[in-house]
Amino acid sequence: MKQSKKGVSMFRNLAFNQRLMLAIALIAGFMLIVLVMLLSYVLATSGMEIAFPLSIFHTYHLEVMILVSVLGLVIGASVYFLMHEQVIVKTQEAAGNAHLLLTFLSPEERAVVELLVDSEGHTTQAQLSKMMSRLKAHRTVLRLEKRKIIRIEKLGKTNQLWLTQSIYDALRNGKHSEESKAL
Repeated sequence: MKQSKKGVSMFRNLAFNQRLMLAIALIAGFMLIVLVMLLSYVLATSGMEIAFPLSIFHTYHLEVMILVSVLGLVIGASVYFLMHEQVIVKTQEAAGNAHLLLTFLSPEERAVVELLVDSEGHTTQAQLSKMMSRLKAHRTVLRLEKRKIIRIEKLGKTNQLWLTQSIYDALRNGKHSEESKAL
């Protein structure tokens, strides 16, 4: 048990570039095995005689296919394990940048963006008018649209407000990470 934890921490201590190279090597090795398997199958079906190492791939084709499938799953999980930490770091950076954006907004604009995040990225301008006057809501929405933070879609007589997808994702992910830290 201790040995496996030591092996896991060994990979976690590798620099990102080293983990990336290891992931690329794993994928390249897997692709090489698949190409050799395909080559042996093509040579065997074309009637050519196959040398010993390649004949194993054709003779035990079903077993090799099962082995390669399992190997593909293991390599996929390994690459995910190696790269997962970097994905988390990038997500946290995006959330930090999105929160930095909020600091440059006026209190009304910030309230609109927070309402949109809380309402899954979209709401109506009429709903927004319940928070502030209709004129203030209209002007705030126009400023946010001009900055490309939100987009407006006409829905009959109502304006549907949508938070830009990238900003919504970053703010939502940042909010989830803050909630998990609080727990």
